[in-house]
Amino acid sequence: MNLQAMEEIIHATDSSQRTDTLTVEQLCQEITSRRRQKYTDKTKPYPRSNPIASDISDCMRETVFGVTRWQDRPEFSVESLERMERGVQIENLMVRELMDLGYTVRVERQPFELRDKKNRIISRGKVDGFISLGHHQEIPFEGKSLTPMLFDRINTMEDWDKYHFFRKYPRQLNLYLLANNMEEGFWLVDDCLGHWKLIPCRLEYERAEKILKQIEGAVEHIANGTLPDFHRDPQVCLKCWCYKRICTPPFASGEGMQVFTDPEFAAKIERRAELEEAASEYDRYDREIKGFLKQTMKPEQIFIIGEFMVKAEEKIRNMKAQPAKEATTQKYLSFEFERLEP
Repeated sequence: MNLQAMEEIIHATDSSQRTDTLTVEQLCQEITSRRRQKYTDKTKPYPRSNPIASDISDCMRETVFGVTRWQDRPEFSVESLERMERGVQIENLMVRELMDLGYTVRVERQPFELRDKKNRIISRGKVDGFISLGHHQEIPFEGKSLTPMLFDRINTMEDWDKYHFFRKYPRQLNLYLLANNMEEGFWLVDDCLGHWKLIPCRLEYERAEKILKQIEGAVEHIANGTLPDFHRDPQVCLKCWCYKRICTPPFASGEGMQVFTDPEFAAKIERRAELEEAASEYDRYDREIKGFLKQTMKPEQIFIIGEFMVKAEEKIRNMKAQPAKEATTQKYLSFEFERLEP
């Protein structure tokens, strides 16, 4: 069954009114087509009248283009929209579970606004919610969902800054705190498997002032019909949607970006990245497994778990003397994993 025939079936009837019969294979194709069509209708970029707090980039020039040339942005992929939709559902589950834990949660529906000295709106945005603690105290939070691999790498506010896309998260929350005269908030991060990590955020005035300067400058350029200078870091340009689409920065020969043509060396870097991801996954499982066993096993115990025999052994670690501390010893459990013979 081709796509056109499938779409005719989709628009002709719904599952409760259909009179024809489908095989399981045809039903699977129909569901896939309907779901893809649902997201395809939402892939177009949308207009903006001012910078959005959740999408402040590294580059002022890109911030200007986001408003003046929004129609030139590439369309969202269906896969990206599927991921964003799942993120929204996870955020809803976060709010529900916080309430189940006994917290009063208020979900913010109205966007906040930041204005410049000329009373122009320079940014709009909103946060996912607030936890009310009584005595008129509320703590804002942002819900985020990450794949398990990235979840393991984000533990502090500074960790967001290591990734080009995630740098937007501290900017967004810092702008909100600044706009509402608040000092702190937090991120509630889910690994898409139901595990949580809560990361505090304190207002960093230097960071917030830098963001304000950028969006104020962008709004001034938008009003005057001018453009800021190119960003100085080619790495920022290479990851920008504007690059070679509506913006061509003048990378000079011998400066900035250079191409190193050595396929063997490139393959080594690719392999290094693969091993880094595998090591991160190993570390995550190692922490989870040993954390559970420390609470469950006692010294000299042996557990049979699946195809493995796990032995617990108590060991002593000698701690060296420090200027303000004497030498001490510390007991801890060590685990040995041995695969059983088939």
